[in-house]
Amino acid sequence: MRNDVHAAAICLPDLKGEADANLAEALTRVRERVSAGAELVVLPEAGVQGYPAGAQTYTRQQITSWAEPVDGPRIGALRALAAELSIHLVAGYDRIDGDRLYNTAELIGPDGAVIGRYDKTHVLSGGDVGLYEPGAGLPVFDTPWGGVGILICNDRVYAETWRVLMLRGARMVLIPSNGSYNEGNTRRLQTMAVDNGVACLFAHPRRGLVIAPNGSLLDHDEDEPRQYAQAVVDLSRVEESQRGIKHRRRPDLYGDVLAD
Repeated sequence: MRNDVHAAAICLPDLKGEADANLAEALTRVRERVSAGAELVVLPEAGVQGYPAGAQTYTRQQITSWAEPVDGPRIGALRALAAELSIHLVAGYDRIDGDRLYNTAELIGPDGAVIGRYDKTHVLSGGDVGLYEPGAGLPVFDTPWGGVGILICNDRVYAETWRVLMLRGARMVLIPSNGSYNEGNTRRLQTMAVDNGVACLFAHPRRGLVIAPNGSLLDHDEDEPRQYAQAVVDLSRVEESQRGIKHRRRPDLYGDVLAD
């Protein structure tokens, strides 16, 4: 298992319903980051179609017309890109399955195969109520760097999601997002990272962050023209940090966490 990962979080323009333009931009920017050394790349939430920003803005019919199935052409193009560049890539898209719509992120491996698929679990946020079907679980996926968990946007604000991923073996938490990207959000992610001994990548149309397992901010998008964050992350002390966290826990006191 490797303890160093050259990672990048990319900002995309988030053109609503303009999937071909979003895809073209993604292909260009991923190539740029890989040419600079990145081997793990995260794209924003619903980066293929553009995040719909709430059902009050667009009709459900419009949004579902933008979505594509798992064998859709644009997510397929991103899988092909990962294979061409031999990288791990997290790509977000609106996934249609029958009459159900999911806010999905795929972890794609360097052979272009889908290592894992995550559907946003905390979908009842803002104007999105009733738009997406909620995901059913918090999986951890195997990579050369160990366990990796994915949270999409609103999922990141709940301490429980991070703790579950850590307890299930995550060494990194990857976050495609389209929600708030302010300094308060940065501090929240730094706190969650150190509290769980995990590295974090955050990819938003207007903010990219790479955060170390000790909570330090390794890189961020410094200004508008620099639309990415990229750094080498050291994971060598993750297990040591997580052992200490696990050892001091008192699960017998935490029952109220499971109450409505």
